[in-house]
Amino acid sequence: MNIYVTGINYKTTPIQTRELLSFNKNERIQALKHVFKLRGVEECILLSTCNRTEIYIYSQVEDFDVGQAQNALCRIKELDIYELKKYFYVYGGVKAAEHLFNVASGLDSMVLGEDQILGQVKEAHDIALEARTSSSILNTLFREAITAAKEVKTNTGLSHESLSIGSLAAKLLEESFKEGLSSKCALVIGTGKMGFIAFKNLLSKGVGKIYATTRAHGTSRGILGQMPGVIAIDYDKRYSVLNECDIVISSTSSPHYTLTKDMVEKNITVLKQRVFIDMAVPRDMDELIGEVEGISCYNIDSLKCISVKNLDRRIEEASKAGNIIREFVEEYEKWYEFRSVLTEVKHIRELVQQSAEAKIEGVIGRLKQAGNEDKEMVRAAVNGIVGDIINRFIYNVRDNACNEDMKVYFRCLAESLKNSGQEP
Repeated sequence: MNIYVTGINYKTTPIQTRELLSFNKNERIQALKHVFKLRGVEECILLSTCNRTEIYIYSQVEDFDVGQAQNALCRIKELDIYELKKYFYVYGGVKAAEHLFNVASGLDSMVLGEDQILGQVKEAHDIALEARTSSSILNTLFREAITAAKEVKTNTGLSHESLSIGSLAAKLLEESFKEGLSSKCALVIGTGKMGFIAFKNLLSKGVGKIYATTRAHGTSRGILGQMPGVIAIDYDKRYSVLNECDIVISSTSSPHYTLTKDMVEKNITVLKQRVFIDMAVPRDMDELIGEVEGISCYNIDSLKCISVKNLDRRIEEASKAGNIIREFVEEYEKWYEFRSVLTEVKHIRELVQQSAEAKIEGVIGRLKQAGNEDKEMVRAAVNGIVGDIINRFIYNVRDNACNEDMKVYFRCLAESLKNSGQEP
């Protein structure tokens, strides 16, 4: 199976490095087109989230050099591959397929079984389709991974408690403010998916007052219709409310800081406990903000330290999910390997069809009293029976034989048909 994946994630790479190799949508399309031109690359899909950047590749070259894809990603971002090389992992063949299935199901996430990754995998596939860098091999792989993830969520307890980075942030706030959140004031910068989750969590925890802003003009105003009680402010007014705020959460796709240490210090005059949470990659907040008196500053990686409720139960459910995933991976492997014998299968069908046609013509020739309609019924019935028998045989072999045995069975059958004089 000539499928490969290479990348970096939260397990192997700190956020300071991950943010350097993070790609927005437009950058992903350009990166895909660049990687697609590399020697031996037939298909490619790029997955880039706050916790991972991975490139999936299908190649017909047996000794495909995955390193050239790593080099390409670093070159696009003007990074030194030799400094980042130690962070990259590589999986090939069935292990690459298993990795994607685990990723899509949330089993490889920082938050075990989290919900957001499935949508991000779908988006990665959609972007590759838009860039025209994905075809039958990776299309089928990603679609099966998405289907498997849905089955995992339906048939295990992982979906019973919706968890995400956003929910861990909410838990952090509860642990930080033991007296409760009802009297607290919050500012949320960014009204995208992560920002929307932040609003929902803050409202569900009873935060007394919430300001919202975003770099996109007018977008924060639109959030008011979906989130009653949220106060929209202009982006350039964000520092003016910091003195009032106890909680600040930022999650944008901005290439620049949304908050800097010097501006935070300049606008805060009241000393009190404050929690700043940066949920963006690349990061939104200047990490030096954590040096300001009274402020505790957290980023995505900091949230790994937050304990997850009922983790033991989730680990048990993850084991069930693993069983589901193994079945899907096996099915995909069979589909992939079956492609290698399609030429033999097509030849067998042709030989059998030729044999059937010869027999049919012999029988029809003896039906002197039969009309043309009756003869066509006989021809259709025999062809249908023959087709059903050969299909059962072919798919039974596919489902029950290993790849090497499958090739041998079909090769032997083709030779047998030839040797018995069935081939004209």
